[in-house]
Amino acid sequence: MRRSHIVSLLMVLLVAGASLAGVLSAGWSPVLGVQLQGGVEVVLRPADEVSDEQFERAIEIIRNRVDAIGVAEPDITRQGSQVIIQLPGVKDKQRAVDLIGQTAELTFRPVVSIFDSSDPNQLAAVKQLVQNDGQDSDLTDPDATTESGEPESPPSLSEVLTPPDKDEASERVVLLGSEGQTGFVLSPAALTGEVIEEAAATFQGQWIVNVSFNDEGALLFDQMAEANYQRQVAIVLDGVVESAPTINATEFDGQAVISGSFDEEEAKNLALVLRFGALPVEFERDDVRTVSATLGEGTLRAGVIAGLVGLALVGLYMLLYYRLLGLVAICSLAISGATLWSIIAWLGESQGLALTLAGATGIIVSIGVQVDSNIVYYERIKEEVRRGRAVKSAADGSFRAAFSTIIWADLASLIGAGVLYQLTSGTVRGFALYLGITTLIDLAVSFFFMRPLVVLVARRLVNERPKRLGLTTVTEEASI
Repeated sequence: MRRSHIVSLLMVLLVAGASLAGVLSAGWSPVLGVQLQGGVEVVLRPADEVSDEQFERAIEIIRNRVDAIGVAEPDITRQGSQVIIQLPGVKDKQRAVDLIGQTAELTFRPVVSIFDSSDPNQLAAVKQLVQNDGQDSDLTDPDATTESGEPESPPSLSEVLTPPDKDEASERVVLLGSEGQTGFVLSPAALTGEVIEEAAATFQGQWIVNVSFNDEGALLFDQMAEANYQRQVAIVLDGVVESAPTINATEFDGQAVISGSFDEEEAKNLALVLRFGALPVEFERDDVRTVSATLGEGTLRAGVIAGLVGLALVGLYMLLYYRLLGLVAICSLAISGATLWSIIAWLGESQGLALTLAGATGIIVSIGVQVDSNIVYYERIKEEVRRGRAVKSAADGSFRAAFSTIIWADLASLIGAGVLYQLTSGTVRGFALYLGITTLIDLAVSFFFMRPLVVLVARRLVNERPKRLGLTTVTEEASI
């Protein structure tokens, strides 16, 4: 046996063993999808009729938001007029549910007046101000009387605030701050969130959000700053004043900072929503379901049992039909399995990639691909032996032609996996990804492990006893 064959075997065993030991010692394990570990399923439906283009754009934004909050392998698909969103293992389920369907309309509005929402006198003055269309901006004179001369009862907060269905960017509005105490009378919006290019939360003594504008936005923001220099401009998100900073410059060169009483989560949520823009579709929640961890564990247990039974049957078949070469096939599957486990665990830890039920199906399908590679090689050896070639010589000389067939067969699987991954979404992509990974592993294991091990078995264990390969007769006298 060539020294290179021994080196190849040792290298494969070392790499597979070291990678598996590494992920196990680090405590890494595959991240499981919603069907296998439980999670949340959200069903959204557009509130109004929308175009296909708007629908697909909304799904893209939702997918970006879910990816950004760290949900591993979310499944987001369109089914008719609904969007089905599966979120496996989310730590803060309510936060994820709130963010994915949020319309996130952002406007920058000059502040006309500020008032205390708990002060009846100031509420009355705000109501008067709105009725006068802003001609009187004095909120300190609350006295108002009816036609009979009697003092008018102070209005309630709901009478003063702008209803959500009348919160138009082109209209004057009355809105509350994020804490619900301070109210704002605001002019029509000077610009909207559509001009935002990037947003990121950072800590600089306090949590702030840095905002970058596109070319159009940079120009419009500077125009607004010049018109409202030394005045407050409210940053309004979905009808709530998140911050109302004073404009202290007339030029910002496309960069601005949103500051306020943010904590870390609030700042990151705001940056996340701003970064991916407003949804072009207003969604209503049709349903929110929780997939229990118990159900996921049951599905996982059933899948593991089915996989083990399938592997056992395949191994038994290979042993009965190919005898010692069947043992090589089992060893090849073990090496592939250890390598695949390490890759899945690493992807889950570093990339947040989850193993879904569809991905597990792709792995199970790949077992057939890997076994086929062994069978192609074994049948080539048996064919050469039947023609009278020595077992040792057949094992060495048959691999080149066999590996050519293996490459073409695996290439067909890779093309199918690649097409599925590029043209589909959701669980089908998981199936395609894992099928592609296992196919690549099969090519490596076939060349660097199966070949040298078969040659070793043929020379040391089979020698010239074809029965140990499952051959009962030989057509010609075997010769070297």
